[in-house]
Amino acid sequence: MVNALLALLLATGPSDLLGRAVPAVEEACGAKFDTPPEVRIVSEEEAVEAFTEDLGPQVRRLYPTARTGQIRALLAASAMGSARSCIARYSPSRKAVLIVRTSFETQAASLGVAPEEREMLLLSVLSHEAVHALDDRRFDLAARYSGAADREALRAVSLVIEGRALHFGRAAAERLSVPEKIRGILPGGTSPEGERELFLNLSYRAGAEFIAALVRRGGRELADRALREPPLLTHHLFHPERWPAEAADARPGEMLRAAFPESAPQPLSELELRVRYGDLDGLPAAEALFADYRGGAQALVEGTNVAVLAFADEAAAERFLRRSLRDVPAERRGTLVLRAAGPSAAALVNHLGSEREK
Repeated sequence: MVNALLALLLATGPSDLLGRAVPAVEEACGAKFDTPPEVRIVSEEEAVEAFTEDLGPQVRRLYPTARTGQIRALLAASAMGSARSCIARYSPSRKAVLIVRTSFETQAASLGVAPEEREMLLLSVLSHEAVHALDDRRFDLAARYSGAADREALRAVSLVIEGRALHFGRAAAERLSVPEKIRGILPGGTSPEGERELFLNLSYRAGAEFIAALVRRGGRELADRALREPPLLTHHLFHPERWPAEAADARPGEMLRAAFPESAPQPLSELELRVRYGDLDGLPAAEALFADYRGGAQALVEGTNVAVLAFADEAAAERFLRRSLRDVPAERRGTLVLRAAGPSAAALVNHLGSEREK
């Protein structure tokens, strides 16, 4: 039986749909393809093979100490998940947009898209993926991923890449008369639930809002710079007015290094913080809690996670302190909040606070 996707593509041709999207994407991005990407309808197995190759740089960067067998298993799971959850995906290794024939109907139905709207859905998705293809030609997406310094930098560049595709892809879809309810679809919808849905929803939304803010401030040139010189922290994606001129607050890392010289402090991911507290308290509460966040760091000390978070003012720090005390030992020192979770939490917070007073 021919499903709706195949019937649609037999009637219109995948290249015809992409051919409609490409000029709108070029206009939105202010750049042109030397050669537009192909569109291929592929089986789940073919998609998994391509996505395994594509996801390699990201997975290896996320798990730098993993053994070869572990990397292979992680890649297989990630590629299979992507093949089953996507409508279409640009593959840098294949230089093509791959449409997974078995997932189109499932995903369209799960998004609540009626059969008569599915051509518009596919056109919107192809616009999004064509932005990825154009960015790959211009900026080499695999190099952006493999060049990330650490996990947090990888998250930040991923948000920039997806944010560009969402922002410019939506602009292209609007030019193509795709209805707003179709081009505005996000993972998790308007009320994402659970950490995975929150992570995806916030990643796409923060990335798109970051790019939109840069375009308003500095045009497409500033948005392009964000991919040539990506932010190192997801913090900047949630506070675009601070990038690139204003660095995150350095005091948390300095404080941890001074109190625990043998530790190796790492930046706290604002994306992960918002996801965690969004899962606990709801997304609006998490967004209010971190609206005035200025950066943080964490370190593992004696099997205990010790963290310092900086805020714009004492009122914002006090709000986070009150929330933290519901779960773990914590103290406030001006605009800094010190907290720890683990077997020596109270003692380590006290030590950290005492060192701060010196």
